[in-house]
Amino acid sequence: MLFPRFFAAGGVLLRLPVSDNRKVNMYTMTTKGTSLAAALCLALLASPGAGGALYAQDAAVQGEGQVTAVAAGEVPLLLEGIWQNDSRYVVFDTHYISSATGGTVPNVVLRTFYQWYNDRAAESSAYTAEHSPDRNDTVPAVPEQMELHFTPLTDQLFTSAYNMPVTQADGDQLTAEQEPSGAWDVEIRYAGKKIGGERSYHVPVAVIGNKLYLNFAIKKEDSDSVPQGALLDGITIQSGNLLGGYWQDAGNANGILISPPVTSNELLSYYVADGAVYHIRYWRTDMDYDADALAEFTDGDRSYSVPKMIASGGKTYTCTLGRRTKIRNIDKSKDFPQKYTSNSVLVEKKIQLADGTVSSYTVRTSTICAFGEPYLTLTEGTRTLEEIVAEQNARRKPPAPSPFPPHGVLDFDWSIVEDPPASWDRRMLDLGK
Repeated sequence: MLFPRFFAAGGVLLRLPVSDNRKVNMYTMTTKGTSLAAALCLALLASPGAGGALYAQDAAVQGEGQVTAVAAGEVPLLLEGIWQNDSRYVVFDTHYISSATGGTVPNVVLRTFYQWYNDRAAESSAYTAEHSPDRNDTVPAVPEQMELHFTPLTDQLFTSAYNMPVTQADGDQLTAEQEPSGAWDVEIRYAGKKIGGERSYHVPVAVIGNKLYLNFAIKKEDSDSVPQGALLDGITIQSGNLLGGYWQDAGNANGILISPPVTSNELLSYYVADGAVYHIRYWRTDMDYDADALAEFTDGDRSYSVPKMIASGGKTYTCTLGRRTKIRNIDKSKDFPQKYTSNSVLVEKKIQLADGTVSSYTVRTSTICAFGEPYLTLTEGTRTLEEIVAEQNARRKPPAPSPFPPHGVLDFDWSIVEDPPASWDRRMLDLGK
């Protein structure tokens, strides 16, 4: 497994980018709470007219504002590198910033003609000036320019080997157990143009390890709800079902595209409890968003409460009509309806004992559950995007195979021509009569 590489020294974190020709970025880290720089970034993003609106309700599932904002022009560490699938390459961390909005400008390369040609379809104008594109009938005269802003939906977590725990306000420290993970709402603008009636579009993405997903749900970090045992010092505990609880659909889009993505007017959240998975449908509404509104449903003598509304991508979704709080027609299954991949989060907690001493224990939980196959996969990082494009565009498709089977010297039988049979001129229908 290949993950981004980090080196820490003197409170400063140095990250070695996955591409050889990229600059080394420096990030200052704090061991407790939120740094002053992060707080200023949060205030700027949340203020009107700051260029990148921060929808606080998008991250409300985490509760209590624990998720650290991403400053305009910056790319989350887990999204750095070259991502690929069968149809495209995507590079988020190009270090090109839009002068109009302050958003980062990605590179999108489309793998056209059955992957025989790579089209640099979207990139910064400065990148185009530095790297002359091909001129042919396939590529546009001027590549599209996209501008991205990132709003975190969950904490960006790394394994303990990176020494980058996320410290919450109550002192709990979060790390990834096996693979780094995180989720963001990516706001896409197309160079200030109004396309399809909208100036911006939202594509929620989640990263687990080296894979990026578009279809996923997120859950509030619920380590406080796990029952505590008598002996806690140094042990790791978890609830009976790691996936138990309310999973909120983060939204969906059909891809990171150079044209407006297609999103659904409905969201599907889940509530997992005691061997049952309840499917909760949300649909678009024009009602004002209320983060405190709850709705409930029952199954026999058991009652469950979930958020009545979801805010995703600046739009509001509800699971009940009007002021109603009762959810009807709940679908129930034994498991999630499709293949899923969840992250594993370790929460280190401290507790003060009766004698005044402090002991610590760890709770295992999960905050991201991705469904289906990944949309993008991180490349090995041994080549730059320019090298990948040049190498693949230099290929030439081999000639098509001959419709005739291979043969040696042609040896025709001329006897039937030189001495034709007496009935050579009879019709086929007359043969055998």
